[in-house]
This record gives sequence, C-alpha cells and structure tokens, in this order.
Amino acid sequence: MKDRDKSLIMFFVAAIAVVASIMYFVKPNYEEKQKIDAECVTLQARLNELQQKQAHRDEYLAGIDEFENAFNDEMAHFAPDLNQEVTIMFLQGIKDDNEFDIDALTLGQPEQFYTLGTNGGDASLAVTDTSTDAEAAEATDVVDGEAVADASGAYECYRADFPITYKGSYESLKDVVKYIDNFEHRMTINSIDIAYNPDDESYSGSIDMKCYAIMGPDRPETAMELNEVETGSDNIFHGVNGTGSGSGSATQGMTKYDDNDGAAIENNYDFYTMLNAADSDVSAKVIGQNGTGKDASVISNSDNNVSTLSYEFYENDGKNYCKYTLDNSTSYEAEVTSAEDVKLLIQSSSRKNDDDKVGVKVTIKNSTSLPVYVKVTGDDSVSPRVDITSKSGAVKVY
Repeated sequence: MKDRDKSLIMFFVAAIAVVASIMYFVKPNYEEKQKIDAECVTLQARLNELQQKQAHRDEYLAGIDEFENAFNDEMAHFAPDLNQEVTIMFLQGIKDDNEFDIDALTLGQPEQFYTLGTNGGDASLAVTDTSTDAEAAEATDVVDGEAVADASGAYECYRADFPITYKGSYESLKDVVKYIDNFEHRMTINSIDIAYNPDDESYSGSIDMKCYAIMGPDRPETAMELNEVETGSDNIFHGVNGTGSGSGSATQGMTKYDDNDGAAIENNYDFYTMLNAADSDVSAKVIGQNGTGKDASVISNSDNNVSTLSYEFYENDGKNYCKYTLDNSTSYEAEVTSAEDVKLLIQSSSRKNDDDKVGVKVTIKNSTSLPVYVKVTGDDSVSPRVDITSKSGAVKVY
C-alpha cells in the first residue's frame, strides 16, 4: 500500500474518532452544561426573589395576620350551621323582646350555593362526598334535612328560606326588622308584606327571610341547650299561663285585661310609675309599690330630662320579686304579693310646653312564671313621655 493511501486512511480514522468523541462525549457534556446553566439562571432568579421577600418578611407576616383577622371577622358574621336549634333560638329572641305573634313559619331546607376556595366558586369542584343525605345525617347525628359539612376541608356556603306569617303592632314590626338586621349571624329580608287593620291598629302580613351559614371542618356545629324555650302547653287550648290561645309569642294568650285596653289595671295595680311636669308640686318621676305602708318603696327625682327606668321581675327561693332602678343609681327591691299576675301602672301626663322634658325610657324583664301586664295612661299624644325600649318574658303592654 502506498504511503499516500496510508495517509488517507489515517486521516479518515482520525476524523471518525474526532466526530465520535464529539457525538458521544463532547456534545452530551455541552448539553448538560447548557441545562445546568439554564437551571442556574432559574435558581438565581428564584434566589433573588426569595432574598427580596426575606427582606420584607416581617411586613408579609404582619399582612398575613391582618388578612386572617379580617377573614375571621367576616366568617364570624355567618353561623357555622343551619341546624334547627339555631332557628329556634333566633325566633325565641323575636318572641322575648317584641309584641310580635308568629302565626306560621316554614323551616326551609338548607341549599348549598357556593364553595370558598375553588375556581369561580363552583361547588361541584369541591364536593367529593358521594354518600346520601340520610347516610351523612346518620354519620354526624344531625336531623334529616339539615346541612352537613363536607369532609374535603372546603368552606361550604348554605342558605335557607324561612317565610314567616306575623301579626303585631307597627312598633314591634320595626323592632323585628331591626332585630333581624342586627342579628349576630347573616340574615336578610328579601320581601315583606304589610296589611293594616284600623279596627285594632294591628299590622299583619308575611316576611320572606333568608338565613346563611358557612360550614367547614374548623367550624363545629352550634351546641346549645333549649331549656329556656317554650316547647308546649299543659292544655293545647290555652296559651301562656292558661289564658287564651297561644302561638309563638311570649304575650300570646295573655288576654286577661284586654277589655277596654287594660283599663282595669288603673284601679288595681301592684307597682306604679308617675310622670309629672318638672315644675309640678310633686316630683317629676315617682316609682313605687302600691299598698298601705309602702312609703319606703318610693324612689323619685325631679330632673327635667329623660331618665332610664328598669323593671326586673325574678324568682328567688320560691318567691317572686320586683326590682326597679331609676337612672342606674337608685333602686328598690320588693316582694311580689300577687299569686296570679303582676300589674304595673305607668301614669303619665301631657307636656306643659316645649321646655317640659320629663320622660322615661323603660326596660322590663320578666323571668318569673307570672305574666306581667303594663298599662300606660294619660301620656302626651303628640310627644309621649313614656318609651318602652325593650321587654322580655311574658310581658304585655296596653
């Protein structure tokens, strides 16, 4: 073989060796280097981002606390469930503080309408429990038809309709609307119908109310005792204290003094409040217990202003008592001697002029088994002196 051929062969062998080394050694290493360089660029950018965040760590942590507190504050406006105990206690609050009779109520079925923490609030993305309603109720010891929290960990938003048919005074209707608006948990009035009866100056109609709840694994069901809720009557044909037909109100069935709008109380009462003009010969506000030898029970003042007056009727050691307090300073406690009921007369008077500012804001709380009947008489028709701001328990005002 000629030297020229040998040289060509050696050249081709060398070229093949160079190409092979590039293909099998240099190129993979080069590609690996490029990959590592790219990762380094990404990691360096991530490092720069984390270092920048680290510099603002305290600011971010403070922001987290702020938004968590804001979130918890908003969550607190929603009940953790829509169990029937919550509804009963809500209605008990209406009954305790207002002359408002609930003639009919429908307990609506809870309806899931939103799920927090999913794309666009699509509840179907988070609901993974395939058990039936009955199985879910059995597993969680809730009443059939009540909402059950999903085990997926999502916050599930529920709502339920509670249509109410009512009857009451105009003032009590306004108080109930205010009560619903200020209730600790989210409730709305979607519509309200009002019909006026001029014969007894009463209002009746219906309220379409919605209640809302947010359920979640860290929001346990409401636990409460219903010991203070009236659950029935000894005689289904009598209401409170066996004096009439009852419905949902603490005063329903209390008809004993309905004749002449409680006029009989003016001549037969247990406790009294008298309101006079500031320039009268007697004190502007006089409160006491009726009866012979009860002079020590009288408390009074002659201030030409609006005072606060609270009546509290309660039981202790088998006896009933009345404690009345004027302007949160002067008070008297008296034993109730009547065994059937308690009658309170508030004797007011017309104002003499614009400078006559005498008046009282009255609160009445009754936790005894006796009904309390209140008669307000003689009050100024244009600018009343008497404002009964709240009452609870079996209390009826004429």
